[in-house]
Amino acid sequence: MIPSRNLSLFSNRLAKDGGRRLPEAVLERDYCLAWFLVALSRTPLRERLAFKGGTSIKRCYFHDYRFSEDLDFTLAEETTYETIRQELDPVFAEVRRASGITFRFAREDRQSHANSHTFYLAYEGPLPAPAGGREVKVDVTIRERFAFPIEDRAVLRGYEEYADLPEDAKVRAYAMGEIAAEKIAEVRGEFQAKEARYKKLWDPRLSGQMVVLPEFAEVYRSVRRALRQAGITAN
Repeated sequence: MIPSRNLSLFSNRLAKDGGRRLPEAVLERDYCLAWFLVALSRTPLRERLAFKGGTSIKRCYFHDYRFSEDLDFTLAEETTYETIRQELDPVFAEVRRASGITFRFAREDRQSHANSHTFYLAYEGPLPAPAGGREVKVDVTIRERFAFPIEDRAVLRGYEEYADLPEDAKVRAYAMGEIAAEKIAEVRGEFQAKEARYKKLWDPRLSGQMVVLPEFAEVYRSVRRALRQAGITAN
């Protein structure tokens, strides 16, 4: 496990390079989730889960994408929730053995979900942890139709401050085309109607995850133009 000082130096460097100084807790979560994925790559649960979502973009494609907030997967094969719970234990053991970071099952989501298993993991990394540890949300979609084959993708180190993170770990992950298609589906037919909501959430949700946060209006116009040119929406 890297010393907590690395996270402070990392935060200072991001600010010095022209971005904003992100909280050390945001960087710690990103670092710990990267180690969780490394441990996952070394256990049987790897074969059952296809990594997806924003965190997969950062950890497997573009290291300078927004910082990790949660973990999203889809079942690559039929698997019960009980099996997932059981096979998380070797992941917890491996991440502790290899890095000293502690993960454990914290709780199930209070809301029921028809097509997903949603729960929270507690973790303790380089920073002093509050009682019970910090939590990260995990969502496992039960059934989903794939348009592209699942790929083996390397878990990116991304930053020199994550000095002890191996660079040879691979997880099963969505192809970039699959991720893009899923993101487009989320906004299709809803984008204009939710402009006010997106604008309201822009700074509060993303300011703690991105070093340089673009203006909402600029991004909104660009996305609308791209969707219109692709023939996905007429608005």
